[in-house]
Amino acid sequence: MKVSQIVDNYCQRYYKVKPPEINYAAPQYFVTISPEGAGVLYLHKDATPLLGRVVCEAMKRGTVLYVHNGRVAPLLWEKWSQTWERFFAPKKKNKAPKPNYMRPYKSEIFEEMQQKCAPKKPQKHGFERTFAANKAMNLLGHPLSKIRAEHITQ
Repeated sequence: MKVSQIVDNYCQRYYKVKPPEINYAAPQYFVTISPEGAGVLYLHKDATPLLGRVVCEAMKRGTVLYVHNGRVAPLLWEKWSQTWERFFAPKKKNKAPKPNYMRPYKSEIFEEMQQKCAPKKPQKHGFERTFAANKAMNLLGHPLSKIRAEHITQ
């Protein structure tokens, strides 16, 4: 059956109301049918929780049909949580800024005019120098070493 026939059957046979005017070219929409009347809610990509509440209230009053590319499916309370998650739940967005790995632009003139650092002569410092000095000082006053250190006093 076509979408128009299914909507007409629900409206005229079950609820005795006039069928709504539907844009059948829309890819997906909800048709709400209740004893008060019938209406159409078009679904967009950025559906909000407010539209979900409206659809929920329409389900409490009557029947809601979900139409997607010509296929009609009634919304049921058993699958309402899945429907909510699929269409109306707020999307979780990553709020962390993306790191910028791009180097800032520098013109060639700036790079040419910038002074270049002269290479520094390596300095002697660190573990080896301290180790040699400590070893020499330790050997001076050791009783087993043949070198004796004497203090000269005046």
